[in-house]
Amino acid sequence: MVACQPGQATLPAMGYVIDVLPAAGIDRLEPLWRELLDHHLASAPHLAALGPARTPGDSWRVRRGQYLQWLAAPKATVLVAQNSGRLLGYAMIRAADSAGSWQWGDQVGILETLVVSSDARGAHVGQALLDAARQRLADWGIQVMTISVITGNEGALRFYHRAGASDYQHALIMPVKQPP
Repeated sequence: MVACQPGQATLPAMGYVIDVLPAAGIDRLEPLWRELLDHHLASAPHLAALGPARTPGDSWRVRRGQYLQWLAAPKATVLVAQNSGRLLGYAMIRAADSAGSWQWGDQVGILETLVVSSDARGAHVGQALLDAARQRLADWGIQVMTISVITGNEGALRFYHRAGASDYQHALIMPVKQPP
């Protein structure tokens, strides 16, 4: 596992470090968010039937606002993988109230985003970020985390299942207005 204390956790054999990104550095995430947006659009073309996708700039504006809101809470952080200051990937995690059905403690972790730059895939960056996220959540006393994967992203599902994730819920989306 990657150490996840404030400061850097060096992974010398892999050539990158996992570090905490302060909220003031949030705009450094935009290029990776845009890459993830492109991946979402390619993975889930069926969602276009519900309406057009946001422009990359508008998508980042919305997600940036969410990140800043989440980071205002005491149990939220962005972990970044970087090499010589270049971001290779990031994980946004936070704590939230636990579901009432299982004894998972008062809070669960939420992995809001995990993205790795396409040119850094295969270097175990995603696994290192996931390990660091799990360690940070464990340090906060959290027992489990939820992970959402967009329908169609089978590679991400395989990645999380290999890491020990279990199927938990099936989320659906539908229009509110019924067709005439």
